[in-house]
Amino acid sequence: MSMYRKYLLKNNFWPQSSNNGTEPNCYVKHEIHTGGIYAYIQHRGVKIIANNETQFFNNFKMLDEYLDELSVKMRNETSDLMKIINRRTTSNMLRQIPL
Repeated sequence: MSMYRKYLLKNNFWPQSSNNGTEPNCYVKHEIHTGGIYAYIQHRGVKIIANNETQFFNNFKMLDEYLDELSVKMRNETSDLMKIINRRTTSNMLRQIPL
């Protein structure tokens, strides 16, 4: 299990503590484009939950490819909320430029 833990920590996942100790180890990663990605270390692999989809991986190469695909896919699909926030930020910056 420590190999998956090291892999997740290396890829900027943060450990989430559990109160009762019976839940599996949970690691969380939040990004602007992908949102929340939750990883649960299980007996012989890692269960990844992202975008209401659950995937199980017991191979580091496949896990790495999936996380890369997820990152690229979500960067290409900008949500309406992100478009509004970017437009407001740009508008505020332009208003501050002295003429």
